Amino acid sequence: MVASRDGLLVICEVKTRRGAAFGGGFDSVTARKQQKLRQLTEIYLRSSDASPRSIRFDVASVAVSAEGRVDVELFEDAF
Repeated sequence: MVASRDGLLVICEVKTRRGAAFGGGFDSVTARKQQKLRQLTEIYLRSSDASPRSIRFDVASVAVSAEGRVDVELFEDAF
């Protein structure tokens, strides 16, 4: 997801997990994934008219319980 407001470009990686066996969604955003998101952001900026004053990378960690309950935790400026 990409959003821009007041010169701030926000790139948000959304990760969903069912259960905690492999950690939360936030845990799956590894250094390799972070680098890929940075590269994709550079490509986006080169191919668009966007010229943000600053960029922030967020992670939305979505957990779905066995009962179907959904919990969302937002990590602003995650990396």
